[in-house]
Amino acid sequence: MARGSQAKDQITRQILENFSGSFINEKEIRIPWIEDGEELQVKVTLTCAKVNVPNPNAGSVVNINSENTDTENTTSDANFIPELTEDEKNKVNDLIKKLQL
Repeated sequence: MARGSQAKDQITRQILENFSGSFINEKEIRIPWIEDGEELQVKVTLTCAKVNVPNPNAGSVVNINSENTDTENTTSDANFIPELTEDEKNKVNDLIKKLQL
């Protein structure tokens, strides 16, 4: 199995689950979006890095293996939803307004 293939498969599934209407086209993920009234498709391709670089968010690494898919430093409950800070809520609301959703 190619290096990173489990991670790419799981990330692909998460993207497809989280973005309504998203789909796979050959080796890329397409995410439909409306921007300024125009229908767009954002293309996402996943590749595994040959060399790791320092992670500015150290401690937030997802550990994927056949027995465990929990995120380090978080709960193991698959239905866990983190609480947003007021600043994060404001940013989300601003984004929703800008995207006219």
